[in-house]
Amino acid sequence: MKKLWRMLSQPIPLMTDKTNKSKGRRYTDKEKAQVLAFVQKVNSEKGRGGITAAAGKFEITPLTISNWLRKAETPPARSATPAKADFADNLRRLADLHEAISQKEAELASLHREYSILKKKL
Repeated sequence: MKKLWRMLSQPIPLMTDKTNKSKGRRYTDKEKAQVLAFVQKVNSEKGRGGITAAAGKFEITPLTISNWLRKAETPPARSATPAKADFADNLRRLADLHEAISQKEAELASLHREYSILKKKL
């Protein structure tokens, strides 16, 4: 049992070819998929700790693995230009409100004039 545990706890080296040391280690898509699958497996079993376990097992930094996870996530779908559409809608609504306020102010001014005339007749 101890031998099995020792074998399982040893890091599994991936690709050892380092041709350009100044750029850092490059991983194939297959290697990334293997590491990410391990992370998901550990997280599903234990609830957390997948990145740390994978970092130890595959000798990859946790930051690299978390970057891979972030890139693997599918971003939420967005409309083409929501900010511009919202701005145009808000501008249109402001113009409508301004027009309604102007009409009500004109009506109020007319009522003030009528009130003043009736008050003078008293």
